Amino acid sequence: MTNSTEVKAGTAPLSSNLKMLQLLDALADSSGPVGVSQLARQVGASRSIVHRQLVTLVAAGWLENLDNGTYALTLRAIRIGQAALRHAGLNARIAERIAAAAEALGEVVSLAAVDGDEIMVIERGVPTRGVRVTVSHGHRFPIIDSALGLVLTAYATPDDYRRLVGTGIELAEPAELESVRSHGYATVLDDEFDPIEVVAVPVGRAIGGVRYALSAHWPQGRTKVRDALSVLEPAARDLDDLISATNGLTSA
Repeated sequence: MTNSTEVKAGTAPLSSNLKMLQLLDALADSSGPVGVSQLARQVGASRSIVHRQLVTLVAAGWLENLDNGTYALTLRAIRIGQAALRHAGLNARIAERIAAAAEALGEVVSLAAVDGDEIMVIERGVPTRGVRVTVSHGHRFPIIDSALGLVLTAYATPDDYRRLVGTGIELAEPAELESVRSHGYATVLDDEFDPIEVVAVPVGRAIGGVRYALSAHWPQGRTKVRDALSVLEPAARDLDDLISATNGLTSA
């Protein structure tokens, strides 16, 4: 049996594809967006070749080219990470943990991350009791005025925070972000239509290293925030352990 580094006799790998994947590995190892010159040094290739590879990855939806000329991974990579989790049996465990939290609380629970300048829901749990579902997998919404956005901004890496500022989108004031870090969670009352209470907690506690947040929402007054936190916080710790068990999805 061959291992993952061996090549079957008579079949040669495509060197151009290997170099492209090497570039993706270099981006994944970085703490934030990276420039062409830095990437060229990391992978030992010419700047012009790396630039063409980056342009190709942007066209394919794997990267985004930021205003300052650097490149950042999009959440397209999460699809591969989630597939790896499924193959390892971990994706089901993550989904089961979120579903268990939703059942214990009796409300919808969502796992989300920042994608570009928006929040994207990447997993959701719905209790068996009938509740109004207002978010779904892949659902996107603005960072500002959302509990998930507050948490993910408050705990973002310095590079990610600077990138968000550079996009020109509206972000919470520093004092509000500091309050989120001080309390360890964020709450928002969305009263645009029917008043909805939302609470979110970070998946992981390292400031500057959190990539995911867990939230629950419900009609105003139906559930107490402290009861939601008693379910969400242990669920977030469990999810942090599960996500950190893989290379595809890592939370500090």
